[in-house]
Amino acid sequence: MKKTFLHLLMIAALFQIFNGCKKDNDEPADPPQPTDLQIAVFSDPHYHDPSLGISGSAFETYLLQDRKMIAQSKSIIESVITTLKSSNASIILVPGDLTKDGEKTNHEMMAALLAQLESAGKRVFVIPGNHDVNNPQSFSYSGSITTPVPTVTSEEFATIYDQFGFKEALYRDNNSLSYIVALNSNTWLLAMDACRYKENTTTSVTGGKFSDLTYQWVTEKLTEAKSKNIRVLGMIHHGLIEHYSGQATMFAEYLLDDWQTKSTELASLGLKVVFTGHFHAQDIVKKDINSSTFMFDIETGSLVTWPVPFRTITYTTTNKLTIHTNHVTALAGYPDFEVFSRNFLQQGMDTLTKLQLMSAPYSLSYLEAQMVAPLVVAGFLAHYHGDEVIDSVTQAGINQLTGLGGMAALVGMSVQAMFIDPAPADQNIEIDLTSGTVTPL
Repeated sequence: MKKTFLHLLMIAALFQIFNGCKKDNDEPADPPQPTDLQIAVFSDPHYHDPSLGISGSAFETYLLQDRKMIAQSKSIIESVITTLKSSNASIILVPGDLTKDGEKTNHEMMAALLAQLESAGKRVFVIPGNHDVNNPQSFSYSGSITTPVPTVTSEEFATIYDQFGFKEALYRDNNSLSYIVALNSNTWLLAMDACRYKENTTTSVTGGKFSDLTYQWVTEKLTEAKSKNIRVLGMIHHGLIEHYSGQATMFAEYLLDDWQTKSTELASLGLKVVFTGHFHAQDIVKKDINSSTFMFDIETGSLVTWPVPFRTITYTTTNKLTIHTNHVTALAGYPDFEVFSRNFLQQGMDTLTKLQLMSAPYSLSYLEAQMVAPLVVAGFLAHYHGDEVIDSVTQAGINQLTGLGGMAALVGMSVQAMFIDPAPADQNIEIDLTSGTVTPL
């Protein structure tokens, strides 16, 4: 009898020992107790490894239809990672478009760079953007030759970025790459995947849309969080709120499908803030549903688009977000990177804009496009920077366009809208997520 009792004690002790030694794929460890969370956000790094080609006529042809500093992407992200390693931020959020066009090599290299942050004690969380998964435009460039290279499936994406959200997830959606992690014992990060990579054929689908099953999963988890009095920060690639009047008409693919309804429903379930990317603009907007229900969409501009911003944020135990904007202003090999990056965007947007204005539905002549393009480019640059300001020359040009009527007036009104910045400010503010009030910093 005594021997049997001792034997049972030994088995129980061994069970406790082995049960306490969690493997990598076991349940996540208990989250830390509530404290102020130090967060950094950078978006749309569009990493492109130089081994896939950054020179030659094929690459130059690609750049003619793009506005992104793809050739500089590796140096830019390395600079940001160096900065964040020594920052106070312990949580890093990346709302999608990690790679140029979903190239497997680029994903592997990007994951290796993010691993440096985790080695420095940071917790990194990512979601895919429309460029990242099952992308048929995954290419390398050599001289005049463009060659398809392997992209990744959604399963491969989750494997490559396993340590950046998926492995420590409390919950994962079975129908997308959405997941939830505990940032501390009373705060969740809801990482939402609305990308439409299952529909990709010859190009990647730019727009975002929740499947019915994924949206059901999102709403169920928000309901659970609300019942447990858990705060939730959202992260998704596509915008949940229109960032300027007319964006939903001119650039619908940069907003979540049915964003009006979805943002209202999600806010009503307690999602008061969501970190987004996709449009490459540094912009914050607020949607008020009623006196006590609201949502902030905090969009962070792209690391490969001027003004090369990233955000540092403190989320306090008193439910306040203090948000600061930072920029990459220097880069090895560039005497004045700020000037280079602005000129790169301005010249790239000028070329793209003229081509679009001469195409349907605008169908302007070459001379007309030459006259109108600078105004359109000025609007885009102002919106990308945030806290938009219009000069008298640009305003006069817009007034002239709107006075012409027809298609010219439509273009003029569209450009004017990009200079009208809905509240709040876009760069440095404090948001009280209990009351919804905003204080400039």
